[in-house]
Amino acid sequence: MDSNEQTRSKYIAGFAGIIWLVVVMVGYAYTHKPFSPSMFMKVIIMGWQIAVAWSIVSIAGGLGMIIFPKETKINPLTQLTIQAALGSGLMGIGIFLLGSVIGFSTPYIFILVVSLGLLLRKHIWQWWLEWGELKKQIMGNRIIASGIGLILFLTLLSSLAPPIKFDALTYHLALPRSYLLAGRMVYLPDNMFWGMPQTLEMLNTTAMALGGNEAAVVLGWLIGLLVLTGLLGYAAQRMGNPAGLVTVACILAGGSLSGSLAWGYSEWFIMLYGLGMLVCLDFWSVDGNRNLLWIAAILAGFALGIKYTAGILIIFGFFIIIVRSITERRSTILINLLIFGFLPILVTAPWWIKNYSATGNPFYPLLFPAGNMDQFRLEYYHGGAPWGRWYEMLILPWQATIWGVEGGLGYSASIGPLFLGLSVLAWIGWRTRSVEQHHMIANAAWITGLGFLIWVIASCISGLLIQTRLYIAFFPAWAILAGAGFDSIAKLKVGNVRFGRIGMVLILLSLGFNIIETSVDTIRRNVPNVLLGLITSESYLSHNLGDYEQAMQVINELPADSKILMLWETRSLACLPNCDPDEVIDRWYDDVHSNKNPVEVPELWIAQGYTHVLVNQAGKEYIQTNDHRFTNSDWEMLDNILDKLSPPVVIDDSYFLFILKS
Repeated sequence: MDSNEQTRSKYIAGFAGIIWLVVVMVGYAYTHKPFSPSMFMKVIIMGWQIAVAWSIVSIAGGLGMIIFPKETKINPLTQLTIQAALGSGLMGIGIFLLGSVIGFSTPYIFILVVSLGLLLRKHIWQWWLEWGELKKQIMGNRIIASGIGLILFLTLLSSLAPPIKFDALTYHLALPRSYLLAGRMVYLPDNMFWGMPQTLEMLNTTAMALGGNEAAVVLGWLIGLLVLTGLLGYAAQRMGNPAGLVTVACILAGGSLSGSLAWGYSEWFIMLYGLGMLVCLDFWSVDGNRNLLWIAAILAGFALGIKYTAGILIIFGFFIIIVRSITERRSTILINLLIFGFLPILVTAPWWIKNYSATGNPFYPLLFPAGNMDQFRLEYYHGGAPWGRWYEMLILPWQATIWGVEGGLGYSASIGPLFLGLSVLAWIGWRTRSVEQHHMIANAAWITGLGFLIWVIASCISGLLIQTRLYIAFFPAWAILAGAGFDSIAKLKVGNVRFGRIGMVLILLSLGFNIIETSVDTIRRNVPNVLLGLITSESYLSHNLGDYEQAMQVINELPADSKILMLWETRSLACLPNCDPDEVIDRWYDDVHSNKNPVEVPELWIAQGYTHVLVNQAGKEYIQTNDHRFTNSDWEMLDNILDKLSPPVVIDDSYFLFILKS
């Protein structure tokens, strides 16, 4: 037998062996069923949802690559983050125009996404290639990199489960669902949050049209991944790979920040734009590239297009421009300030025009009465007393770190110990640092310090403004300071004592604690079970939302023409379009105090088309105990009115569903 025949015989034997093995495995799987059809479908759906979210982010990256300056010294990982930030902001405006002019529908959005993907395919491919730098950057400390990867994996699993977080159910996902149900961008008078800038909601609308609620939450997770990737690249470029990984670990060591990757909230979008602005201002301050100043101004505007309080980035930008112009004697200060003032107004103009055309107030629902935000509601919304005592504000970083607890009063966020623990060490070894490091650390310090000053002033005006998440825009700068603090102590060595190793152990300990907390929380919420199809989505929601989910099931079983007014309940996602939320817990207050004869309030509700009233008893009791703006007569009047209605459907003594008219 010649060599060719021998080779052919080996191929035949090999393929025959593989085919036989496959036949046996298929036969075994048929009888033993390693996975159920529902589990298989669940995996397919999750894969599609991830693909939808990744497609949106990729299009944003490709679009941003066209705009971003070609010649910069910025690390590729940070560049791809800034490029995606630019593209996402432009997409938000474009999708808003699509919904306003043509309308929202799955076919329209599908055609838009596919068309943009094809048009930008070359830029998207180049953007994908930039991710290759990531492998080099995570080699600084494989243990920290593994911990970061584990938290990212756990939060990705949570993002694929049905959404359960408060603000997502109230407006981040509820508004997009309303637009999709209406088929276009519409004014929603019964949800005050309609007046907020809606770049995030537009991107969520796109994701939800193609992949459902979970696709929108996965999109938020991917935005968080971009932030962490950009931070890693930026800090590593200036201070080395270990400091870059520690900078990322500082953010993920906090339970609220890491957990919010899977919440569908706006915080990571704001950090995306805040990081991009910080980096662009830093490189502009080093080499004077005005193109980067333009990009920084646009990103500050995009942040304002997410949330009003993110407008503090514009203040930060003005401050850095003034400081750099004075210290380096730049004569272009006026032009630079005009650029940074004009561009944010330009890119946020669609949101102001939207509000003005619907309500007559470009800043609806703030500043003055307009639309459904009358004087009573405006006063109620801004009526919170200042938070804390004056001396507490002098140590705000300590207070927010130590006493901030997710879901608690006041700061309402667990940010972890590493921000505060490391950032105060950034001054060590200042004289030995390079010019580039001086610029980076100084800019981050100015922004962080100014951010805390604004936080102090705002919380002294209203207790609502004490919440940590309202100031998340400067957290990338704070993280950079923390990374610099680690870099400082890592360079210290006295005898055989290496402070960097001691610091690394403490950092790993902090990150490890959050890994444990995240793992336990993932299991406690039954995330693995719902993703594997072992329990239904309804069971998952009942397990996590309790009586609320039961109330939503009761509402959804009502006749199709029912319209439900919810009192002391803000979460409307599950019952749209047949329910109107009490989004700022002020509906009863407003209806009682804005009517001459409060006894006729039920007739007012009937005239507005409501057929039922859902009362959240726990919410009512909390307001009754803690909000002293209500008087005893208000509550007596409410009880008298409800007593005159037909006996309610009682849902575990937590929700009461009253019939106004059948």
